[in-house]
Amino acid sequence: MKILLINPTNPEKSKKGVIGLERFIKAPPLGLMSIAATVPEHDVEILDLKYRKQSAWRISKKIASADVIGVTNLTPSTSTTGEICKIAKEHDVTTIVGGYQPTLVPETIEKPEIDYIVRGEGEITFPALIKAIEQGSSVKDILGISYSQNGSVYHNEDRPLIEDLDVLPFPNRTLVKNNYYTYMGASVDVLESARGCTHNCYFCCVTKFHHRQWRRKSPERVIQELLQMNKRRYWHIFYDSSFTLNMKRVGRICDLIIEHGLQRKWYSAQGRVDDVVKNPDVVDKMQNAGFKMLLIGIESVYQKSLDQIGKKITIEQIKKAVKMLHDRGITIFGSIIIGNIGENKEDVLNTIKFAKDLDIDIMQFTPLTPYPQTKLYEEAIEKGWIKEPDFDQWNLCDPIMATPDLSIDEIRDLVIEAYQSFYLRGFFNGFLLRKLPQFLKPQFLWFWRMVPGFLANALPNMGAFVRELSRSTK
Repeated sequence: MKILLINPTNPEKSKKGVIGLERFIKAPPLGLMSIAATVPEHDVEILDLKYRKQSAWRISKKIASADVIGVTNLTPSTSTTGEICKIAKEHDVTTIVGGYQPTLVPETIEKPEIDYIVRGEGEITFPALIKAIEQGSSVKDILGISYSQNGSVYHNEDRPLIEDLDVLPFPNRTLVKNNYYTYMGASVDVLESARGCTHNCYFCCVTKFHHRQWRRKSPERVIQELLQMNKRRYWHIFYDSSFTLNMKRVGRICDLIIEHGLQRKWYSAQGRVDDVVKNPDVVDKMQNAGFKMLLIGIESVYQKSLDQIGKKITIEQIKKAVKMLHDRGITIFGSIIIGNIGENKEDVLNTIKFAKDLDIDIMQFTPLTPYPQTKLYEEAIEKGWIKEPDFDQWNLCDPIMATPDLSIDEIRDLVIEAYQSFYLRGFFNGFLLRKLPQFLKPQFLWFWRMVPGFLANALPNMGAFVRELSRSTK
């Protein structure tokens, strides 16, 4: 069978602006590469629309040549996923949709253009479904799928999580080997060393997707994957929801990176500040192994807000972690929520100032967004906070809910203010001059290899992003 796996783009323009994150990060579709590896007996192709735009004619032609399409659906790509599936049905091509959105909203199967959805992890479910489709056999016993038949909708039982991730096939990287993916202007490849998270932040849907379980690959398996990655790419990014949950394991991975001579790459991961401050020896190993960036959730300057969202970190830990990482030449990609429940405009402005005073290297400011099945979603539905039901707008740039203290327009203005204040405002206190003393230190000399791409890509895009957001409010 010919199987076309599609990574749909988000709508180019939201109702009141643009979706900005895709401007800065174009990363390989790891989920689709992993799914492709489970059906090696079939003719599989990946069409990554986030990497390169395609004309409607070309997309239609690609789809028409397939027997089955599989589309990965994140929340803001819901409508484009539907449009792709409609094209497929015009050509009598079977449609399968997977990913976070259909897992969290299984009612997705009620759309007539979608034949099947794969809920949760797909590495076992997808090949079983493909086999049934090829043979024309029943799918009623395949765990983890939803489907419609004769006007009725069926949701089969959930498939248990995959306990031993080491048994999974290696992602099929050959399908995107000719694509030049970038991260802040520098080339990038990605991998996964673990799945899930043991924490329970009330805005996060990762714990719902993985049932609040954390499963990990062995350090030896992680090294095997690193050895298969594109050696010509600067960044090697761990896609784990929280790479630092077991710092002893992180230390072992770092030891093996050095042992195999892989420490010249630039590694990036997402972690927690409490794990950093409690394990300075492992952070030293991360530095020696080539880790150049850590993504950390700061979220707020107010302890009451951190406690309310279930973050289980302190302001002091944030400050200490930032210093520890900077002392070791590790840059910080921080995230802050705009519109935490209980915070007013002055509180948000104080948090923005906090991020600047901390000297965070790169900041992402996101409006509070209640993804389906989260605790925040349940509260927002109960209290009528959600003002924008169109999932296309749930893009972490446009606010879609109000709070008791802030309207949607106020939250939007604060998101704009945050980006303008952090990156663009004032020549003498602007982003580049503010960061220059830090990046002149010996431990940050690696950064200057990234500067040309960063200047050519990230900063102009940030300026355009903020200007477009600003214009959309007029």
